[in-house]
Amino acid sequence: MKFLRLFVVSLIFTFSCLDYGFSFDGLHWNDPTDSKPFFPWLWEDQFKPTIVKGFDETGARIIVGGLMASAIAGTQDDKVHEYTMNHQVMSDDWRQLGAMLGSGGPGVILAASQLWWDQPAGLQAFRAMALTTLTHVTLAASINRTRPTGDRGWSWPSGHTSNAFAIATSFAYSYGPWVGTAAFTTATFIGASRIASQVHWLSDTVAAAALGFYWGRASAMVTRGDKDPISFYPVPVPGGLIVNYSKSF
Repeated sequence: MKFLRLFVVSLIFTFSCLDYGFSFDGLHWNDPTDSKPFFPWLWEDQFKPTIVKGFDETGARIIVGGLMASAIAGTQDDKVHEYTMNHQVMSDDWRQLGAMLGSGGPGVILAASQLWWDQPAGLQAFRAMALTTLTHVTLAASINRTRPTGDRGWSWPSGHTSNAFAIATSFAYSYGPWVGTAAFTTATFIGASRIASQVHWLSDTVAAAALGFYWGRASAMVTRGDKDPISFYPVPVPGGLIVNYSKSF
């Protein structure tokens, strides 16, 4: 909830100032609202198109594939949890780093920075994070799954992991495979740190990865229009999972 408050305050503070275009040292702030009232612009030009464009054939596959992958991962939840209890798979410092990176603060800072040097990508990242956070809070509160520690709910899906994958997907669409590879590697590390910290089940992070990727892609579709040059989604197969990837030229 600390991240949610931080994100909402940062979002409102950032965009509430959009009508005051200014420049300094050659840096000019372009008002993306085109003087449109903030909240109507936020819904009509940002959130609504993302929701509409996201739920296409590929989006549906991501949702279904993510749910199936989470269900498959769920069969290994107890084994993975038992292993993390009996083995130190990650040091305390690495676990704390993963918690910090996935807390939301770094993502907000990155997106806010993008608003200055790459505004379309910054708006894309904010849309992805906002809708991922809203979906995560809704699902986690409704399902209220007990965490591996047994003393807290809101386990499925992982909020840290979902936002990490939302940002990673946005970066992959904005800056290509090299940046995307680094971003997805970081997101995977964040998910692994949540499992190693025993605050999430394996299936929590798998579902969260699909959730973040779904909204990251959906937000990118708004930026790019109807063109979706990158398409990949999880496909469960007997005994495991494969990732289907394609790129149009």
